[in-house]
Amino acid sequence: MFYKEIYNPRPSDYNRNGKLSYEAILQLLENTAGNHSANSGDSIADANKNGIAWILTEWRVQILHRPENGESLNITTWVRGKAPASAVYRDFLLTDENGTEVIRAEAKFALFDLATSRLTRISEELFGSYQPEDKTVFGDAQRLCAPSEYTSETELKLRRSDIDFNGHVHNTRYVDLAMEALPNEIIASDDFTDIHILYAKPVMERAVVKANYVFKDSAYLVAVYADDIYCALVEFK
Repeated sequence: MFYKEIYNPRPSDYNRNGKLSYEAILQLLENTAGNHSANSGDSIADANKNGIAWILTEWRVQILHRPENGESLNITTWVRGKAPASAVYRDFLLTDENGTEVIRAEAKFALFDLATSRLTRISEELFGSYQPEDKTVFGDAQRLCAPSEYTSETELKLRRSDIDFNGHVHNTRYVDLAMEALPNEIIASDDFTDIHILYAKPVMERAVVKANYVFKDSAYLVAVYADDIYCALVEFK
């Protein structure tokens, strides 16, 4: 099933250059996915009550045109695949008011058993409730690996607003945390077209957080560590 919404960005969604911020892009994708889940009978609140939770393990976003102030967005999302497995892929396609593609994205989710603190297999019933489609926005798979060496390290101070109801840093916040480690001239250009995030472990409240940066293979890579434990890798291109 292709689930569709129209989103009118808020003033707070734009950065100082009048462009939709990278975190705002992730937030609107996440919120649309949540609405689709609720529409399919799998709301986040009900899932938590039943002792299971969806865990986001990866984001891949391609920006074809960076939406600017005043542009409405048509968002389409769907769950992809033919049979349940250990993980589920969700695709997104965003178009402007003229129907022109502006953003493509893919998210990877796993199902987590809150009682055992382990991943659990996705049932046929749950998978089928989304009426999966075969279509994919990306024709290729890209593997993201953490570098062995970095050129700089930045210590980051978490704010209370970074922490969500699960007691750890919310997944959309990692992109801004990673950007704090990028060189000033890269931030000033504000023209990334690809963002890839791999989540390994959650950054918990009160953790000592560091971001290690390196430019490698035409990509800006930032690894996020909490108490010296590798937690996430963010790639900007």
